[in-house]
Amino acid sequence: MLTDRLAAHLDVRVGDTLDAKFLGGRQETHSLIVTNIIAQYFGIGAYMDLDYVNGLLRQSPRISVINVSLEDTQVLELHARLKDIPNLASIVMMTDTRRSFSETIEESIGMINAIYIIIALLITIGVTYNGARIQLSERSRELASLRILGFTRSEVSYILIGETMLLAVLAQPLGWWIGTLIAASMFNSFSSDLYNLPLVMEPAVYAKASFFVLLASFGSVMLVRRRLDKQNLVSVMKVRE
Repeated sequence: MLTDRLAAHLDVRVGDTLDAKFLGGRQETHSLIVTNIIAQYFGIGAYMDLDYVNGLLRQSPRISVINVSLEDTQVLELHARLKDIPNLASIVMMTDTRRSFSETIEESIGMINAIYIIIALLITIGVTYNGARIQLSERSRELASLRILGFTRSEVSYILIGETMLLAVLAQPLGWWIGTLIAASMFNSFSSDLYNLPLVMEPAVYAKASFFVLLASFGSVMLVRRRLDKQNLVSVMKVRE
């Protein structure tokens, strides 16, 4: 039974046969059939049934590592029991290792996310603000004509704001898809032989991203709207197209 990354490195699938060289004991090479492929996020491993290995190598049962799952309240009792085992080489508490690993990853990824969020907001504000300014300059005469015909500032502003925000909303699905591809490539680059980070994209992630993008877009277009309110209708109407 192989981990998914090891199977990918070896380019094997369930049912394939591979040659495994055992470096201990008789140092023999045996042909083994891959019976299953599993997902594992820590390390790259291959697993076999203990009785099958002992029969394959023609040796008595040998155990080098034991994995134990227990509650936090049972840790002290475990240490007390292990003191009576003279040949025990070492103890590794995976809870502490997992906690330290999680804190390190959260700190590094949190800093990277903050930088990417700031860059994304700056790009959103810049693109939206420039697009709204171009739209205002191209349609200033038309918008001024609506004001003269009796439209209120809010109604005229709704045309400018509505079109910009509609484009921002329609761009969200494409942004979700591109963002997922970027996230997948980043997590693949973080993976190593020691650990592998799974990509988990919950709906709340897309909702938060869209909320901040739309909020930044709305703030940018509102800045342009102030210029629309300060327009001199007479001067605008005198400008030749």
